[in-house]
Amino acid sequence: MKNISCFLFLLILACVSIQVDAQDRAFEEQLAASRNLKEIMKPDSSSMGFTRWAKKKVELSRALPLEEDFEALRLKGPGVLKAVKDVSVSGEGSSLLLDAPSALGKKNPTNRSYAFAEVVRPLDKENLEGYNRISAWVKLDAPGFYSAFVGVTVYNSGENPMPTPGRFEGQHYLTIYPDKWQRIIWEIPDIYRDRVEGISISIMAGGSPMGASDRLKLYIDELKIEKVDAENTRGFKLRKDAMAYSHIGYGITARKQALVQDIVEKRFALLDMDGEEVYTAAPQSAEKGFSLLDFSDFKKEGRYRLKVGDLQSEPFPIGAEGYLSTAWRTLNFFFAERCGFDQAGIHQVCHRDVFCVHPDGRRIPVNGGWHDAADLTQGIGNTARGIVAMLELADAVREKSPDLHARILEEARWGINWVLQTRFGDGYRQGGVIVGIWTDNILGTKDDIQSTASNNPFDNFISAIATAKAVPYFLSVDPVFALKCKNAALADFAFARDLMGTVVNEKNEAELYALATVAAAKLFKLTKEEQYLNWASDFADVLSACQELERRANWKLPLHGFFYESREKKRPLAFFHKSNEEWLMKGFTTLLALAPEHPKAGKWEKACLAYADYIRETATQIAPYGILPSAIYELGNADFGGIYHEGEQVGMPSMQEYNAEVKNGIHLGGDFYLRRFPVAYQFRGFHAVLMGKAKATFVLANLLKDKELKAIAMRQFEYIVGYNPFAMSTIYGVGYDYPPLYGAYVGDAVGAVPVGIETFENEDAPYMPMQVNATYKEVWVQTTAMAMGILAEMLSD
Repeated sequence: MKNISCFLFLLILACVSIQVDAQDRAFEEQLAASRNLKEIMKPDSSSMGFTRWAKKKVELSRALPLEEDFEALRLKGPGVLKAVKDVSVSGEGSSLLLDAPSALGKKNPTNRSYAFAEVVRPLDKENLEGYNRISAWVKLDAPGFYSAFVGVTVYNSGENPMPTPGRFEGQHYLTIYPDKWQRIIWEIPDIYRDRVEGISISIMAGGSPMGASDRLKLYIDELKIEKVDAENTRGFKLRKDAMAYSHIGYGITARKQALVQDIVEKRFALLDMDGEEVYTAAPQSAEKGFSLLDFSDFKKEGRYRLKVGDLQSEPFPIGAEGYLSTAWRTLNFFFAERCGFDQAGIHQVCHRDVFCVHPDGRRIPVNGGWHDAADLTQGIGNTARGIVAMLELADAVREKSPDLHARILEEARWGINWVLQTRFGDGYRQGGVIVGIWTDNILGTKDDIQSTASNNPFDNFISAIATAKAVPYFLSVDPVFALKCKNAALADFAFARDLMGTVVNEKNEAELYALATVAAAKLFKLTKEEQYLNWASDFADVLSACQELERRANWKLPLHGFFYESREKKRPLAFFHKSNEEWLMKGFTTLLALAPEHPKAGKWEKACLAYADYIRETATQIAPYGILPSAIYELGNADFGGIYHEGEQVGMPSMQEYNAEVKNGIHLGGDFYLRRFPVAYQFRGFHAVLMGKAKATFVLANLLKDKELKAIAMRQFEYIVGYNPFAMSTIYGVGYDYPPLYGAYVGDAVGAVPVGIETFENEDAPYMPMQVNATYKEVWVQTTAMAMGILAEMLSD
């Protein structure tokens, strides 16, 4: 009887495993193990791109000996080199040890890492174009550290030097964890390697957390150059034997499409998890061998695969399941980025010796909130945007997932508290500070970090938006906290409004007045005081004056609805790294919702309809992917004055480079071009640009009840999670084939959204190399917040 019961249990388990695929189970296990994000989530390695890459057949391999060529090795930076016996990845033989300090005697004035300790394996100006991959094994010995950051560099001295001066090219980084061997794999088909003088491996000296070792020991073994069938990295051609689709699935009533290329089949099928066909149709032919698989008519909730010929997708959901799991994971990233928090697996309580000083000498500690990115920097702009996105998401999941709703509000409050604690109460506040090291938490030592408080209308407007939006969420559960938020919002708005004229210029007018409009509208909604509606209306007048409302009849695409940087209309507004595009529409749509009978409502509606036209008429320009072009540019019309640059002032942009990039766009007429992707220089990666447009399109779709606009908006996010030429989800730990990201201090955090797919040099096509570097692969709270805001829209149906 016992054996029969056991058999029945196994049979039931087997049946369940047919219905629930491995990735679905992995999420449930992740969430349970994290106790609803009381601990950080662990990634599912089976779905990583790295797992597939490591299994590739090696066609050609050449070892680059280290310990055998010990005398030829070069050491750059601090530390010592040793050849070590009986420590190797194979368990036999020896390896190279790079033993380096975790800090130097003096802090870097930039507050970035102290140094990189680097071992260079020289080569004799060799042409390595016959190889396209670097492979090595490393192991970290660093008691007290949860992780460290290791780099690989190609030194090329040909016509195109590597690493590229002033640009983040020719270097690859990864997070490593103590006491285990980890493999480095870096495919380099786009890295110039015609005259290679060396390949190096380095470790970053970024300070020591409290109680951690003051030395980093890195063992290095089996450095090789190899040839494999390399990943596609550039252009619109779809990865071989792959399908582009939304890895997080599709809403029940949403448009549902996938892309394949170079197939001959006349039929595709949607399969349930038993392998049974539940829907079939004919692929729709498109240009350049693409075929569109459209199954929008299928509206049954569940998990499915797409199949066409021998090509089959991984499982994906139809319904809210995939959106909810992605929401949990993006929230996990924010939790992982907490500053001043004992975050097991990432860091101990940190940065108690980072503070902000008021011009009158007062100072406040500014640890808390969230680290902004792969470094440990913090700023009000990203924090406030994260709060707004979380609260939008909380609204959307209130009924669908009460546990997620509660956890979102808990995390949002963590950020709101930082916004409140880092203001001096007179307009001055912590705007932003670069932090790139672990500090000792003791005031008065070498690693203290200090910033100067600023009274900036941009900062105070965005703070007012975040704290005003927070009030109703906490009013019933903590009225004292809600009142604190309300008072801060009212005061910060007044500070910002009073000083607008001191910062506005012909480059930032549209962005400033967009934020001002939203802030005033939010306060009108909160207080019902007419003065805020009047201010919002006045601000909206300026914003609408920055918009092109007349069609450019002399262009091949007679566009209108786009914005200029200012009322002077000297230059079309374009974002290349960060984006404020969603705020251009949020002010108008919020006003129309709050005051539809206002005398200026027709003017606000006209602005919305014109922008909606701009979105619809540009949405078909990047076929067959359906993503929105970035912006309109004019030859010879650029201002590089405000571009921030890391490191030495080399590789700065020029008008020649600007024009070369512009000319690769879609010619509209005369000197005007529509670029598919932004004109960009050192800082590349365009998810924020895409999601800013997506969010603006969503708020318009909601206002106009427009299904076409909603489908366009959703496509932008689908591109980020799999509907792209690389057939990868770019969000770490979400979907399939996701790549390693530039995590640095936060490490490999589930839910991190990178700065995003970039472009190669002056091209106007997607570029996503295996190389992990800033800024395109860098994890960012801004892009993760924008993803949350879009998920809120997708979950609101």
